[in-house]
Amino acid sequence: MVQLLILYYLSLKSTHGYEIQKFIQLSEMDKWNNIQSGSIYYAMSKLEKNEYIKLIDTLGTGEKSKRIFAITEKGRSHLKEMAMSEMQKSLWSICSEKFLVYPMVANLTKEELSFTISTHIEDLKRKEHDIEKWTKEKENTASSVERATLQLMKNTVCSQIAWHDVLLENIDETIKSAANISQLIKSLDFSKSAIEVQLQMP
Repeated sequence: MVQLLILYYLSLKSTHGYEIQKFIQLSEMDKWNNIQSGSIYYAMSKLEKNEYIKLIDTLGTGEKSKRIFAITEKGRSHLKEMAMSEMQKSLWSICSEKFLVYPMVANLTKEELSFTISTHIEDLKRKEHDIEKWTKEKENTASSVERATLQLMKNTVCSQIAWHDVLLENIDETIKSAANISQLIKSLDFSKSAIEVQLQMP
């Protein structure tokens, strides 16, 4: 997911890893998501090696120099593929990377989003049906822990269905919110101090 975030960010503007790192820290996504700011430079190195991003400039010299990267056409294609792939993943954790939904929404059309979400809901409903089947089969033989496990599995899948239903029902609102975040990233330099960034915010 960190690569998706980097590509999304660079699809909006060319910048350096430090700004993306500060964006993660200021938004505190590293506290509620598995994306860690310390992984930015390693991920960018891999993206550059795979020609998804390219170095276009270097600001400053020595240890304080900043390498400016831009996304490539290959990177834009990969970004769309990653957005689609992430949207199809299940939510298995309270720190699920999928909760950071705007990089995915910003890179897919409304039709692509609606189709992907609807397809995923159907997959989840099939899992729910399977769990109900297993529960019925084990009705008289399951241990207390097995019953609790099956109930937890069902609750988890039902919660995922509910979350995706809300996302699908509010797709226009979500697309608008993603566009607002994209515009904010374009207009602000998050590598400046927190006070400077707050002063620039609308």
